[in-house]
Amino acid sequence: MKALRKLVLGETWVLPIGVVLTLVVGLVLQAIGGDDAWWRHAGGFVLLVLVIAALWAALPRRGS
Repeated sequence: MKALRKLVLGETWVLPIGVVLTLVVGLVLQAIGGDDAWWRHAGGFVLLVLVIAALWAALPRRGS
């Protein structure tokens, strides 16, 4: 079971958690925005920023 978890999730939980948070925030903003034009025009950019933030958070930290 441990090997399967490592295969699916990799070495870190940060990226899967970031993806889940991105989806949840996107769904909440879409529900709040409804048919408003701001979500149709800016929703993709909001999701892009959230995905970039999740990828940045998953990067390994280098010591200075």
